[in-house]
Amino acid sequence: SKTAEAAAAARAYHAGYQPPLVFDDPLARAFLRGFWRLVLATPLRYIVFEKGMKDLKSVGGQVLARSRFAEDRLALAIDRGVRQYVIIGAGYDSYCLRQPHGESALRIFEIDHPATQREKRRRLQAAGSGPLPENLEFVPVYFEREQLSDGFTRSGFSGGSPAFFSWLGTTPYLTNRATLASLSMIVEQAAPGSEIVFDFLGPERLLRADSHRQVYRTLKAFTERRGEPLIGEFEPGDLAAELEAMGLEMLEQLDHEAQDGLYFQVRGDHLCAMPGSYLVHARVRRTD
Repeated sequence: SKTAEAAAAARAYHAGYQPPLVFDDPLARAFLRGFWRLVLATPLRYIVFEKGMKDLKSVGGQVLARSRFAEDRLALAIDRGVRQYVIIGAGYDSYCLRQPHGESALRIFEIDHPATQREKRRRLQAAGSGPLPENLEFVPVYFEREQLSDGFTRSGFSGGSPAFFSWLGTTPYLTNRATLASLSMIVEQAAPGSEIVFDFLGPERLLRADSHRQVYRTLKAFTERRGEPLIGEFEPGDLAAELEAMGLEMLEQLDHEAQDGLYFQVRGDHLCAMPGSYLVHARVRRTD
């Protein structure tokens, strides 16, 4: 995925050149090749990220905010005793290499297309990262013809124990029906008390500022030119009702203003969350 590599580039640029850090991913650079590696290694980085990508700067902020949000909530779940972490559409996520709680804290399952996983292995090997952690399991799923449940069935995932799921940067590329079906499948596979963090886009008409609507339109044009159009968006209230109906309890739903308040207040570089973006933290309803 071109967007997965662009997200890794945004994390790498931020880790090296945008203090204070919202999300520190010093290993993101290991996944970059070709254009992005050249950009990060030369003064081109300023031209590309601060000039060329100026109109999409908040999209980079969204990459950082959603990763920080997910890993902050994961840390709290680990403190509560959760020992399974499922990363859906993992792409070039580097948590499996960073593991701030240590390898004994979690069993990590990365669910993604097998071609993406093969490329991830190749890039890690080329970067000299050493053997993959023993607590990591790649779960290949051919999304074109399989369901998430097929991957769970083939893996060592335990549906009898609570798990933490992250599903980031994906739902805008799916139809709403596909997103809701996947969330429902997670509820079916996960033990009560399991948690999930995911992000979504709201409708453009909810944005009040012209500048915010322009960012939204620029991003849509950018992804469509790269063959990965944005086709999914939810009314925040409607989504909350859908989650409740399928057995998910909404714990948090943060719009871009709430994200700015959490992560981007003390800055002088105009980095912020993307207008129209939302972060969700939900829990599989307990039956007791």
